[in-house]
Amino acid sequence: MDFAERLAKERRARLAAERLLQHKSRELFVANEKLGLHARALSDQIVEQRHVVANALGEAERLKGQQTRFVADLDRAHTVAVMAERRLWDSINTISDGFAVFDASQKLVAANAAYLALFSDPEIRLGLPYPDLLCIVAENGQIDLGGKTADVWIADMLARWDSDLIDPITLQIRPGTWIRLIDKRGGDGDMVSLAINITEEMRILAAIEAIPDGFVLFDREDRLLICNQNYRDIYADSAPAMVPGTTFEEILRYGLQCGQYTEAVGREDDWLVERMAQRSSPGTVIEQQLANGTWVRAQDKATPDGGRVGLRIDITPLKEQQAALEAARVAAEAASRAKSAFLANMSHEIRTPMNGVVGMAELLCDTTLSEEQRLFAETIRSSGEALLVIINDILDFSKIEAERLTLHPEPFDLERTIHEISMLLQPRAREKGLDLMIDFDMFLPTRYVGDPGRVRQILTNLIGNAVKFTEKGHVLIRVVGLEGETGHHELHITVEDTGVGIAAENLAHIFGEFNQVESATNRKFEGTGLGLAITKRLIERMNGEVWVDSDLGKGSCFGFRLSLPIAEQAELQRGAIAVKKVLAVDDQFINRTILERQLVPCGISVTLCRSGAEALAALAKESFDVIITDHEMPEMDGLILTQRIREAGIETPILLLSSSPANARDLPGSATFAALLQKPILRAELYRQLQNISMPAAQTPAVPAQFATAELRQMRVLAAEDNRTNQLVFQKMVRDADIELVFANNGVEAVALFQSFQPDMIFMDISMPEMDGREASLAIRALEAGKSHVPILALTAHAMDGDSADILAAGIDRYMTKPLRKGMIAETLSEFCPNDARPPMPSAAENAA
Repeated sequence: MDFAERLAKERRARLAAERLLQHKSRELFVANEKLGLHARALSDQIVEQRHVVANALGEAERLKGQQTRFVADLDRAHTVAVMAERRLWDSINTISDGFAVFDASQKLVAANAAYLALFSDPEIRLGLPYPDLLCIVAENGQIDLGGKTADVWIADMLARWDSDLIDPITLQIRPGTWIRLIDKRGGDGDMVSLAINITEEMRILAAIEAIPDGFVLFDREDRLLICNQNYRDIYADSAPAMVPGTTFEEILRYGLQCGQYTEAVGREDDWLVERMAQRSSPGTVIEQQLANGTWVRAQDKATPDGGRVGLRIDITPLKEQQAALEAARVAAEAASRAKSAFLANMSHEIRTPMNGVVGMAELLCDTTLSEEQRLFAETIRSSGEALLVIINDILDFSKIEAERLTLHPEPFDLERTIHEISMLLQPRAREKGLDLMIDFDMFLPTRYVGDPGRVRQILTNLIGNAVKFTEKGHVLIRVVGLEGETGHHELHITVEDTGVGIAAENLAHIFGEFNQVESATNRKFEGTGLGLAITKRLIERMNGEVWVDSDLGKGSCFGFRLSLPIAEQAELQRGAIAVKKVLAVDDQFINRTILERQLVPCGISVTLCRSGAEALAALAKESFDVIITDHEMPEMDGLILTQRIREAGIETPILLLSSSPANARDLPGSATFAALLQKPILRAELYRQLQNISMPAAQTPAVPAQFATAELRQMRVLAAEDNRTNQLVFQKMVRDADIELVFANNGVEAVALFQSFQPDMIFMDISMPEMDGREASLAIRALEAGKSHVPILALTAHAMDGDSADILAAGIDRYMTKPLRKGMIAETLSEFCPNDARPPMPSAAENAA
């Protein structure tokens, strides 16, 4: 190829290349434009993406911080959950009840220590299936199967879990340990098991069941919580309604429907209202009889939470016993009435002839008799009186034993009572040569409120025994005391003697019934052995106590304590005593001491001498205002001493103390005494004589008589007595009395003679034919119609307790128990003699003159 062609070719190629270049340039331009547009669009997109990325990066950073917080929160929540789970299990492990969880496949996945400890078997652990656990405890004997075989028991336990409603079950896992299993199925198929230790509850239930009575417990809403089987047995008809949660009223209504309450028949609604009202007052005790004859005592108490706890006691045996006791009481009362009637009748039958025996013996002794005849008469009288003492003791003991003895308090003078008793016993003491002394505390009041008759009986028994059992020496009655509560004094009264004493082995039963210190074969002293027993019972009846101290062969001291109200507040009124110096002569130290205690409080200086020789020596040294001397003293008695004093020219007034003033008055020289005083001397009498010596005798003004003696009539006396012997005795006893005496043979005659004879006084026998003394007295009071009142005195042989009240209730003023005493009749006639009648007794006439 030549150069030109090549050049042309190159030119064509160049031109083609230029055209291609132009074309490509245009395409490149177009492409550049598109690229520019795309670049701008991409640049905008990049800018936008940069914003998005920036936003994304910012969001990522925010999310990263949040995630970090979430992770920290999760870590903390996990820690808290772990701690809570640990605390929960720690808490579950601390409770005494067992807790366990089984998964859906019945494997043990969780259990506290108490649950695992219940079975004490290392094979029981987490992961153990429930059936295997049952097999282990059944085969190892850890569970009381209740008499079932292991297979049957396991099957029953598995069937229990398969039931829709799983009831709690009580198991005994070892002797003395009880649990209650409560199982509940969860929503994911898990089984939660709670084993509650109910050992204490079972013990309480066992104790409740062991209560021999019915026991029941209600809550504050009065709903039944628990009751024992005895409660169900007592209310057998209501037992089906005794379900926990049932109210008390519902149980009552059920029982009413069954006719269980006999007292509610025909009035059920009213009875229910009454019973619920009783229910509202806890502590009320009611007794009810059920339809089956059972008697029940119901008692409810409030519990602290407002509930009620109740006991139902079957008192049927008690009611039967009460019925038997009531029948026995009625029989005993009938027997007691029969015994009392027998004793009353026997007393009456014995006293009636004894009235003749003793009365006639007393009258016989007042006649002229030889020494032998007087001995016989005195023996008859003393024997009769001894028999009366025995009768009185038996009657008193019978009254005390039957608890029919009643006390009749009234004001009385204790010192005078003791003095009067001493006077009654003085003859017996004088026969033995005994000194009977009274030491009454000078600072004690003398008047108290009590039963003077019973106090007199106590003192008579004690002082009488002291005189009986003392052959020589003295008997001392001592009264001391302290001020007690307001208006009362604690009195201690002792009776001391120098008699035979009591052996130590006999002291324990000396106050027993029918006890004698002597043996039955060598008895020296008479008596029933009831005196001290009656004394003890009487003192105890007065809320006192009695005691005894004694030395065999040396003497005894019987004492008793009584608390008595004071009947007077003022001290003993002694009046003016001008005597300042007294010489007291007595060979007994106790008598001298008593005299000194009585005189010193009056401001009197007392010189004590124990013999006549000492007294004469004292009189030689100084003068005295008054001389007080005992009558009977050794070597020189009171009469000889008085004679020596008068021979010495001493004219000091002399008071002679004698146990027998009547006999002393008949002795030569008795006229020289200023006064003869009875031993033991009464304080008031001693002061009165000292006052008489202190002051000149005042001239006694003449008392004008209401009627001249010649104008006075005889006292009219009606005596109603059906017994001829008693009529004779009474007639002889009042033969020296200046009275007009008429006898009625029965009550009818007595009422008729009351209207015709118009007596001033009536002696009324109680037991008479046709009309007795009570009926006759009531008829006489009816005739009087309150316009007049004739004294009626009962003459009765009845001496039982209650007789006096019955007698006095008939309008009788006073009664005297047979056998009668002449002196008592004489005193009564003088007391009730009217002003227009002559004094019935000679002594009364002398006093009147």
